[in-house]
Amino acid sequence: MTPTTDRRLRVIVADDHPSTRENLRYLLNAEPDIEVVGAATNGVEALRLILELEPDVAVLDRQMPLVDGLQVAARLRQDQPRVRVVLFTLDADVLGQLQHGVVVPKDAPVTVLLAAIRGPRDREAVVHTARPLRVLVVEDDDNTRQALVDFLSDEGFSVESALDGQEGLGVAASGAIDVIVLDLWLPVLDGAAFADIWRRRPGSAHVPIIAMSGLPEGATIAAEVGAAAFRSKPLDLPALADLLRAEGNRSGPAPLA
Repeated sequence: MTPTTDRRLRVIVADDHPSTRENLRYLLNAEPDIEVVGAATNGVEALRLILELEPDVAVLDRQMPLVDGLQVAARLRQDQPRVRVVLFTLDADVLGQLQHGVVVPKDAPVTVLLAAIRGPRDREAVVHTARPLRVLVVEDDDNTRQALVDFLSDEGFSVESALDGQEGLGVAASGAIDVIVLDLWLPVLDGAAFADIWRRRPGSAHVPIIAMSGLPEGATIAAEVGAAAFRSKPLDLPALADLLRAEGNRSGPAPLA
């Protein structure tokens, strides 16, 4: 779902590969609420365009000549903190290094990139609780997990994550969780086993599980394990955020630990 805004989001794209740069320009300009106002081939040019054109969002490649994407992001954090930074990269080692913005893998679904560009939306329509809803993401794929953590954190959720079912049980048991986002195909302990063990624990009945999977039988498995809802991959992140709010506010926030 494309959010309604009073004006289009103004975006600067920076990538030293011409095909990637132009594909991004074409893709983003096709969205009714997004306008690419400039494109740069290196970090120095990106900084110049950002200072000159004052965009809402900067989509930056990690590896660029002269000044790389991380350096541009650090400069923007200091001088232009209102500019949303989306680091668009295939470099897995960048996770955890970005202090200002969101990391989106170049091989992620386009919905992930668009959601990161649009960022927090329709906040007035959100039913607010006394504190942010606490979400546990259990997902073994590093890129998908980090994209979920980044996006949901940016949407105002308090997010914990785990890379398999066993770790997920430990995280869930260590503190109050309002909603669980659970991949069904996990190492060590799969999603169905996780759900079965979790539901046997005292106080877990109020915590809805949102199951997700790319498996053809994912919806059937989700129903069998008693998931409150199922979402197929690739995920529509804005729709997932809306679902989490609805489920979290319906069940009520878990008590503070």
